[in-house]
Amino acid sequence: MDAGPSVVRAFGSLVIVLGLVSLSLWALKKYGKGRLPGSGHGKLKVDETLALGDRRFVSILDVEGERFLIALAPQGISLLARLDGLERAGAAEGFEQALAQQGELGRPVPVREMEAMLKQSGGGQ
Repeated sequence: MDAGPSVVRAFGSLVIVLGLVSLSLWALKKYGKGRLPGSGHGKLKVDETLALGDRRFVSILDVEGERFLIALAPQGISLLARLDGLERAGAAEGFEQALAQQGELGRPVPVREMEAMLKQSGGGQ
């Protein structure tokens, strides 16, 4: 009879599928839903990202309540500003003032100087 090998094959496939389901449930229970890689429940969150072209981006990161403006390029990552203390509604005006001051200076400004300019402009509280 030829029914024997197909029954064994079907039973073996069922055992493999049930084993994979059991292994998945065990992993979910052990590591928890929030601890699985890619679950997005970590301390680091990307609030917003803007593509500038040519593999260059500007992103706002939220790390345990602190916000940072960073630049990403093929050469590396640079911290542009720390955004803590800026109100979300007034952040645009503070950023525009700091950007205008930067343009007037005509030279790169270190992060600490940029933070001081943002605080002086009334953005930091």
